Amino acid sequence: MLQIESISKQFAARILFREASAHLRPGTRVGLVGPNGAGKTTLLRMILGEDSPDKGTIRKRPRLRLGYLPQELETLSGKTVLDAAHQNLYPEHEAKRILSGLGFAQQDFSRPVETLSGGYRMRVALAHLLLSNPDVLLLDEPTNHLDKPTQAWFEQFVLQSGMTILVISHDTGFLDRVVTHIWEIRHHTIQQCRGNYSTFLEWRTARDVQQEAAATRQEKEIARVQKFVDRFRYQANKASQVQSRLKQLEKIKRIERTRDSKRVRFKFPVPASSGRQIFELRGVAKSYGTTVVYTSLDFTVERGQRVALVGENGAGKSTLLKLLAGVLPFEKGARTVGHGVTLHYFAQHQAETLNPEHTILDSLAEVSQQAEMNFLRGLAGAFLFSGPDQKKPIKALSGGERNRVALARMLVEPANTLLLDEPTNHLDPASVDVLTDALTDFPGTIVFISHDPTFLSRVATRVVEIEDAKARDYFGDYQYYLWKRAQELESIKESTEELASQNPRLPKVAPASPPSKGKGQDRRELVKSQARLGKQVSRAEAEIAELESRIRARDQELADPVLYQDFSRWHDLHLEQERWNKDLERLTARWADLSQELEGLKQKLEVEG
Repeated sequence: MLQIESISKQFAARILFREASAHLRPGTRVGLVGPNGAGKTTLLRMILGEDSPDKGTIRKRPRLRLGYLPQELETLSGKTVLDAAHQNLYPEHEAKRILSGLGFAQQDFSRPVETLSGGYRMRVALAHLLLSNPDVLLLDEPTNHLDKPTQAWFEQFVLQSGMTILVISHDTGFLDRVVTHIWEIRHHTIQQCRGNYSTFLEWRTARDVQQEAAATRQEKEIARVQKFVDRFRYQANKASQVQSRLKQLEKIKRIERTRDSKRVRFKFPVPASSGRQIFELRGVAKSYGTTVVYTSLDFTVERGQRVALVGENGAGKSTLLKLLAGVLPFEKGARTVGHGVTLHYFAQHQAETLNPEHTILDSLAEVSQQAEMNFLRGLAGAFLFSGPDQKKPIKALSGGERNRVALARMLVEPANTLLLDEPTNHLDPASVDVLTDALTDFPGTIVFISHDPTFLSRVATRVVEIEDAKARDYFGDYQYYLWKRAQELESIKESTEELASQNPRLPKVAPASPPSKGKGQDRRELVKSQARLGKQVSRAEAEIAELESRIRARDQELADPVLYQDFSRWHDLHLEQERWNKDLERLTARWADLSQELEGLKQKLEVEG
């Protein structure tokens, strides 16, 4: 269907591909991965014919129809949502079905496209692309603007369609559920692996371990032969043997270690501390025309919290972040910023606000007139922009590279409060890991929005769900939030089933009130409950400590080079450790819930004196 044959491509001194080859077969769903700037989007553009390789060929089947969803769309205007998606391709009801699956309500079909947010305009373009039914679907970060229900629908559509797909995505969960193959752009070539992303990681680990072992063995053999040559080079009776070994060295094809390039490594600068309370919103009302987002919102943030805002798209998460940042006016209520609070606000499309004509250094220098150029060069270097790259214009950067510039701008001047709207969009998994590490080490306060469950799990210490113009608090990490929500949904289900099973014609009888107890007896029961919960908390803490100890020991065991020789054994131990990690997450969530309940009992006892 599509054959990539020994292509080479470079821009100035920057090499993207060198003799790279790959084959896209009908019916396969291929995930295209690699570091930001490796050439993923460039490869799609070459397949489309919008760019061409310096050497080599990309062969396509005659009359092959390609469909392409880029990272950034040209402005859509002059059409309604339905007309822009439909465009006389297929029956209108099919266009409505796909638009509904992508999160559009019936009343949205007649809305002008230019009134939509960037994320919803992207969904219109995706709907049009799916309706056009191309032979090969080329997608560049298609899930960045999809919430969970919409993404679930899209994944099912893709799986059932039988389409041939080549997709760039940093959403590893999406790649695990959807793709049949992985192409990794690594060291200017395309490495091909059958299976999903998790299979690919195991394959790459095994390959790298085997390559490292083979290179080490070869180096030892070369050193042994070279030692013989050096020792007997000038002895006449050994001349023939020396010459034989020299020829042996010349014939050896050296095994190159394909080490990965360095990753982004940074820490947020330590800011001056703020007061205890960071933000307070009281009775805030916010509308967009006739669309009401909040009627009377109360919301507070305290120092040191890492607050994740979750909820469906359109619920008001980004609006809340903008209200906190002070960049959005509201109709009613009050916003209070605490003593000593300094903040950085990273908008969802922050990278799009960069001046495309400015260089990377220009963009960093815009933030502060006082920053020295040496400091800015060092900061750019920390984000993998070194030497001549620092003078590249923003317009020449990939989406992930632009996001790195936008993040770097936040470090020019320290702040003790970070407001982040989808900061991991367009970042490769390695960069997401490093950003996550930096945020968990950050000593200040963070309020953020993300659809990445791994990022949410590692960063959040408090989760706030936005739904029906209200902010509902879950004082625990993301795993606790998921567990608590599942409990709540199960409780609602049980209550609904119980009500449905009752005969509606029978009179409703109020439940009998429990017999009253004396105040002293109530207090004794509270004390007993406190003791019971205290034991459960202590037991959970002991189990967590024991499990963490086992995980640390397993880390050391897996790091043993001897174990690399037996990949099957390494794989089994690794899987067992993954199960331990999941057990630890569940146990920690349980401990957090018990601790919260215990704290509530203690406060109640204190109040009752």
